[in-house]
Amino acid sequence: MKGSNVSSVLFRFACIPILIVLLPAGVQAALFYSPSEYNAIYNDKVALELEIKSLKRQFGNDRVNLEAKIRQLESTIDSLKKRIDLLEKQSAEDKRLAAERIKDLEKRTDILQKKGSKREKELVEENRELQNRYESDIEKLRQGFQKERDGYLKKIDSMRSEHQSEIAKLQKEIANLKDELSELKRLTKFQKQELDRMQSQANELEKQLEEEIKRGEIRLKRFHDRLIINLDDRICFDSGSAKLKPDILPALNKITKILSAYPENRIVVEGHTDNVPIHTARFRDNWELSTERALSVLNYLLKNKKLKPGRFSAAGYGEHNPIVPNNNAKNRSLNRRVDIVVIPRLTQKD
Repeated sequence: MKGSNVSSVLFRFACIPILIVLLPAGVQAALFYSPSEYNAIYNDKVALELEIKSLKRQFGNDRVNLEAKIRQLESTIDSLKKRIDLLEKQSAEDKRLAAERIKDLEKRTDILQKKGSKREKELVEENRELQNRYESDIEKLRQGFQKERDGYLKKIDSMRSEHQSEIAKLQKEIANLKDELSELKRLTKFQKQELDRMQSQANELEKQLEEEIKRGEIRLKRFHDRLIINLDDRICFDSGSAKLKPDILPALNKITKILSAYPENRIVVEGHTDNVPIHTARFRDNWELSTERALSVLNYLLKNKKLKPGRFSAAGYGEHNPIVPNNNAKNRSLNRRVDIVVIPRLTQKD
């Protein structure tokens, strides 16, 4: 229950890459990274600390209430003990009086027996029955009070057990929250370091590709925690072809050199087309064309043996992820592109 806030924070980090893929590529992203995400993480940390304080305060209140109930039941038991003692004293007094009465009756009985009267015998029998009834009533009262006392003691034991179980549960929950908070702090520091490394990588790419960027052949942009290198269709491929032009190779060489300096990043090469249908002997549709173009760029990048193939992947999106509407020739040209998406390592397990 309380751990849901922490889970939601961790879930945010796990889901960032998925959300980014699902968002329309047409969303323009800032070139430089905003610190708003760090503020959100810090706020989550503060919320968790407040929640831990709230749990401790609630635990204290519950303990005070349970201890008050236990004191009340113990007071009731003391009262019952006093009643039992009083009854036992009364019973002893009754027995004493009964014994005296018996002696008196026995004396009278002896006198009556000597006289041999039938009435005298009846009185003796009545006296015995009265004595037995007194003793039976006293025993019933004693057993009743003993049963009531045992019931209260059993209830106290049950409440004490529930109280200890609740305390253990709350302590375990607090420990889990502390562990999650510690992990969150550690991840936040690590992620900031990785995003700073990505900013350095973006600065280096911008410096090395300065001429290509000025000519509009390559565009760099930041989208949340990702760096996107956008390769313009005009210098990469001829119309309807997936074969790389020689003009793009020097730029790709610069890119591979910089990517090799950051081997921990994951790289996704994405192919995109406009919405003009294609159907040739080589390509059945825009899906195949965009995929083949992504693979062409990927294969050329991996000629650099310093790059780790296991951290690369390729995808073709056809015309389904435009960055601008396909309503004129200029926009369609912008949508025909290959994106090299650089995804930093946001956890130490990546």
